Amino acid sequence: MRAFRECARHVWNTYFQPLDDGWHEFINVEQALFSALVLEQIHLPEGQWRKDPTGYYPAIKVMFEVPPRGLPVLRAEHVPEMNVHQWEETRLTVPEFDLRFVEFFDFANLDGPRDFRYVKVRVLGAATPGLVGKDLLIEALDVTFEQPKA
Repeated sequence: MRAFRECARHVWNTYFQPLDDGWHEFINVEQALFSALVLEQIHLPEGQWRKDPTGYYPAIKVMFEVPPRGLPVLRAEHVPEMNVHQWEETRLTVPEFDLRFVEFFDFANLDGPRDFRYVKVRVLGAATPGLVGKDLLIEALDVTFEQPKA
């Protein structure tokens, strides 16, 4: 996952970001890089590593450790009248979460440089029921990735 993050960051910033509408051309390149560097390396039977129809990868579990003051994350709250997500800061204070990978994420303009600073995750299970089904942004350096146990 970290190799994919670095590769996608470099390829975007070096080759696609300078192009007019480079974001449009990068979509398929990013997916091909993810498939080759991550999905093909998982070694699961065909179809078990595909993206869930709601947007997350069931085969990629995201783990984190809770520091003494809690782990700061951003929680997505959908604003229906504007059809956007508003990100609100919260802290995770217990490790009992089932998080799955959605994508690497940056707050950037479509044509701006990217660092993929955050990991966007979907909460499948949590000690705090109100977070189940929500998307969170966690600093990429604060997480590890693993395949869920069968």
